[in-house]
Amino acid sequence: MPMGTRWSAVAEGLWAGTRDGDFLGTVEFVDGGFVTSDQHGARIGRSHSLAAAQRLVDGAPLEETVLTWREERTALAAGWLGFGALALTAVALAAHLFF
Repeated sequence: MPMGTRWSAVAEGLWAGTRDGDFLGTVEFVDGGFVTSDQHGARIGRSHSLAAAQRLVDGAPLEETVLTWREERTALAAGWLGFGALALTAVALAAHLFF
């Protein structure tokens, strides 16, 4: 982490980052991942580790294990579309086999 970055536990599952007295943002543990927000409360991304989430707030480059909000939404939409296609295929196959 850059020099001067300080992380404080604000509540269970919530950390706030400051550098030289300036508020940088927060990291919150939500649904098995770490959600990162900037100093204005805008969501930056989601990480699988606290350290990776803290690096997002520090402004370091994104690493492979970190999804930005835009990438995460696309991945979720693709996943749900794939799930729907599999469900339709299963229903069609069951109808063909049992009727």
